Amino acid sequence: MEPRPPTAAAAHARATLETLDLHCAGEPLRLVTAGMPEVPDLPILARRRWVRDEADWVRRALLLEPRGHRDMYGAIVLPAHRPDADLAVLFLHTEGYSTMCGHGIIALTTGLIEEGRVPATLPLTTLRWETPAGLVVAEAGVAMGAHGGPEVREVRFRNVPSWRERTGIVVAPEGVALHEAARARGGVAVELAFGGAYYGVVDVAELGLRVEPAATEALTRAGAAITEALRRSVQPAHPEDPDLSFVYGTILVDHDPASSPDGRARDATLRNVTVFADAEVDRSPCGSGTSALLATLAAQGRLRPGDEIVNAGITGEAFRGRHEGDLMVAGRPAIATSVAGNAYLTGRHTFVVDRRDPLGAGFLLR
Repeated sequence: MEPRPPTAAAAHARATLETLDLHCAGEPLRLVTAGMPEVPDLPILARRRWVRDEADWVRRALLLEPRGHRDMYGAIVLPAHRPDADLAVLFLHTEGYSTMCGHGIIALTTGLIEEGRVPATLPLTTLRWETPAGLVVAEAGVAMGAHGGPEVREVRFRNVPSWRERTGIVVAPEGVALHEAARARGGVAVELAFGGAYYGVVDVAELGLRVEPAATEALTRAGAAITEALRRSVQPAHPEDPDLSFVYGTILVDHDPASSPDGRARDATLRNVTVFADAEVDRSPCGSGTSALLATLAAQGRLRPGDEIVNAGITGEAFRGRHEGDLMVAGRPAIATSVAGNAYLTGRHTFVVDRRDPLGAGFLLR
């Protein structure tokens, strides 16, 4: 009989992984600070492939159960490869690897400055991030805290160019109840937009739902089903990099936060929940999703350069997104965007991956 192949935990014996944990508007960010195998100095997308092929056990161990959960999110910070960046970052989720993550940029910038892992300058510290989607520049407002160390008051990042890819898409998501107008149309109306990743943008009224915590289960089912329907019917083509040419998730937008049933975020411009990857729910307003929404509003003629929106997430916490100007990307209209928000440290952890543990490599129950 052939011997059973070792699990990830057994293959790496008793591995120790250290992390810095933060949250941004409720969305977790688990940064690997020690125990990660050495990643070769390669262009960022090649690094992402290397980590996926050679060190995916780290993602599984830290994000899946028993150490994480279905909606856990993570990051690996590396030395920059491109000369105009300070640091490189790979974003991790329970299905795989993201191309860009706005809440992650806000959390990482905050955590590295407040923990003294990068030098802080007052009143503004700038970090240039090399992401799989391109260069993202974060500016942190910094003051000295009562504890005597640097304290980040807010992070605003300038994202990669964003644009509306397509409009007029209609999909019929399986197992999702539709509101009267969507039923009459034969499906949900979707706009496809890019903000570092491709998202379907849907008015939540099409589903007869509101964006609030009480509706999380229904919103998750609907968002995941719409994403799957989009992936079957639409194949976006990124104009510069084919590795970015896929539908990442769906943004369900509530255009009337003033009447939010839970009483939260009533002064926001929009309220949304983003369901991405394998039915993960973003607790934050989603930073790259906010850029996609800004691009959608601009394409609709509802937003001009200099205009700002307050985009709230399902927790009620909000990001401020700004139209920073018109661009052209490979001959198509696009816009520059920036997104601002806050993040907070939640813990410093040492995790052990024990080779004797049959569940130590990570699993997901639901």
